[in-house]
Amino acid sequence: MRLKKLSGLIIMLSLGGAISPLHVHAATSPQATTATAQTAIPDKKQVMDAVEKLALAEVNRLKDVEQNPGPGKRGINTNWISATFFVGTAKLVEAANVPEVLDYNLAVAKRFNYAHQGNSAPVNLINADDQAIGDLYQSIYLHTGLPGVLMPLQQRLDYTLPYLTLTPAPKRLVWWWCDALFMAPPVLTQMSAITGDAKYIDAMDVQFWRVYDRLYDKKEHLFARDERFIERRSANNQQIFWSRGQGWVVAGIARILESMPADYPSRPKYVALFQEMVARLITLQQPDGLWRASLLDLEAYPEAETSGTAFFTYALAFGINHGILDRKTYLPHALKGWNGLNQYILPNGILGQVQTAGDQPVPTRREATTLYSSGGYILAGLEMAKLNDPVSNLPKPVKTPPAFEYHASDIVITPHPVNATPDQIREYDRRNAEHAAVKELAFDPMVDAPKYPL
Repeated sequence: MRLKKLSGLIIMLSLGGAISPLHVHAATSPQATTATAQTAIPDKKQVMDAVEKLALAEVNRLKDVEQNPGPGKRGINTNWISATFFVGTAKLVEAANVPEVLDYNLAVAKRFNYAHQGNSAPVNLINADDQAIGDLYQSIYLHTGLPGVLMPLQQRLDYTLPYLTLTPAPKRLVWWWCDALFMAPPVLTQMSAITGDAKYIDAMDVQFWRVYDRLYDKKEHLFARDERFIERRSANNQQIFWSRGQGWVVAGIARILESMPADYPSRPKYVALFQEMVARLITLQQPDGLWRASLLDLEAYPEAETSGTAFFTYALAFGINHGILDRKTYLPHALKGWNGLNQYILPNGILGQVQTAGDQPVPTRREATTLYSSGGYILAGLEMAKLNDPVSNLPKPVKTPPAFEYHASDIVITPHPVNATPDQIREYDRRNAEHAAVKELAFDPMVDAPKYPL
């Protein structure tokens, strides 16, 4: 599909060897951490079984919450927490036949009417966290071809675009926190791939690099969570680089690269940033394969943390599978991360030892679980399962949605109830006549407009 305003064709190529060394430090191989995990690549079926087991455990838990609500039971909504889980499940049902998960994805999206929260003040309408659920709606559109699925998302993104590219750049960022780079940019990039209109990816590109300029530490090769943390220090006088914050960024870049055209002008910058960050991150991996909540202050937070680890493992395996990262250098770290994560699967089948929602490092507990960490585990597992496959080209081809099969609604004749009174019979007859009139008189775009859609 040709994108408007983009020059050239979307060339499918492998990034292995296609990106020449840039100015970044990732051009040199980082020193590996101590290898303690097994070095064998896990069996694909075993990995997929583990991923499906966790996804089904979460789906069954969520269904139970819906059927038996109560204090302390966490269900779903359209926020970033739930959205991150559905980022994982959307990819899972694309890779494997898991009808229970697919049905749940479809049911949730329909329940929320393909809409978003934050439909009040403008500051909420442009909130990246509330746009993350768009990934689920995009996946359902590509699965079903239903034309109404994307409309609320497209309306929300169209409202946001002008603010992402304001010139001169305003004092405050639209995406003012690094987590946002996982939430909205992949949705915008994918929207350009689906629609063929480059306005979404172009606006994303402008705001992404504004965030980079303000929050990226070019010495540490890590992102401050937001501008409060640029100068802030821990009690041990360490810079505060939050594990999950870095995970949001590298996982977000991986998802951007899946949909970004191979000849997009700034694509090499995304690849270089991804390589530079991952090169730094593997030096901070601990012997158990996991990372700590505060990457530079192990004394303050000595316990393992799984949500950041899940996103790092996903990024590592993704980079290897797509030729962005050197396999020999990075494979041991991906394996250690995956093996480490699986030490924290709880008896209920869900990933534990998760830092709960927040904006900075805090201590973690083994029994702590969240939907976003489950989403991260699914993403990591799906890439780990492909480590024995050939290197895959990027961008990933956009799936062609099925043709929308349409039939004008049939009249539903409501039968008279047993023992109906004369008044009830008259009302049922009136209602049936009204339904027939709707079909006869209402303009139907797909029937009455030969050039639908106009």
